[in-house]
Amino acid sequence: MSNQEPQAQPVSPSIQMMQILWPGPMAVQAIHVAAKFALADLVSGGPKSIKELAEATHSHEPSMARFLRALTSLGIFSEDTTGRFRQTALSDTLRSDHPESIRPFAMMLGAHFVWEPSGALEQTVRNGQPAFEHVYGAPFFDYLAGHSEDAAVFNAAMSSSPAYVAAIVGAYDFSKLERIVDVGGGHGLLLAGILLANPRLRGVLHDLPSVVVGASSLRQEPISQRCEIIGGDFFKGVPTGADAYILKGIIHDWNDEAALKILKHCRRAILPDGTLLLVESVLTRSTDPTTALMDMLMMVLTSGRERTESEFRSLMQEAGFSIVQVIRAAGVTIIESRPV
Repeated sequence: MSNQEPQAQPVSPSIQMMQILWPGPMAVQAIHVAAKFALADLVSGGPKSIKELAEATHSHEPSMARFLRALTSLGIFSEDTTGRFRQTALSDTLRSDHPESIRPFAMMLGAHFVWEPSGALEQTVRNGQPAFEHVYGAPFFDYLAGHSEDAAVFNAAMSSSPAYVAAIVGAYDFSKLERIVDVGGGHGLLLAGILLANPRLRGVLHDLPSVVVGASSLRQEPISQRCEIIGGDFFKGVPTGADAYILKGIIHDWNDEAALKILKHCRRAILPDGTLLLVESVLTRSTDPTTALMDMLMMVLTSGRERTESEFRSLMQEAGFSIVQVIRAAGVTIIESRPV
């Protein structure tokens, strides 16, 4: 009898493609529904049976059983020998109170206002126009302005991910700055993280009035005395006179024409020796699927785009800035620029 281990057979390209295709759509929706049902919160107190989870979520028990089987196949929850479902490291991140909860992102990425336009990608590829406008009859951010429940889902996602904030704070020396404006900063999670780590720094949160009303973290000690909250539209202007401006995930929401309007307002507002920081993904020849597929999402939602370093340099130069360095650290890319 041979002691040699059997050789793994190569997987054919067609099977590899099926492995990419098959879980995709339903996996996103399954995680979205698990987040919406707050299943991880329900299980956090201890294992729960199918019946208990169905009753708690007002769900059809046989369908809940099939749903939980799908989630456990993804490593989200595990079933014990008594048929009860326990938390796993993955399901734990869907808890509302988890310090690195991604529940708000799961709520957004499976929501109808992201899901339905994504299903119309073909139209965007054919005509170059955002599918969102075809599906909903209005530009993405105009639609959110008129639909408060969907806007709340979007803003919650944009103001989550403490781990990402910690990575940004760790990747750049903010202590050398005096006053920083977070342009389009949502509910202020990033600005709060920067101010907490830099006790001498003063900050300004700038976003639409309907958004900054949710900036509760900036209204608490010890940072409330060092922070201003200003409602406004970055297409009309940004607060003036700061030595630093930061925009996280803002420029990729817009095409070049709109992005230039935002950047030129920053150029007019910034001090002559100031610093502009963009936190953005940067496309390369070996771009990972997450960034490349995010580019597709921007294409169908807003006509925005991810950009290469060369494209960022051209954009910044036209806006009156020069890129000093591109910092890549811990899954974060920060583009540092100076006015010229």
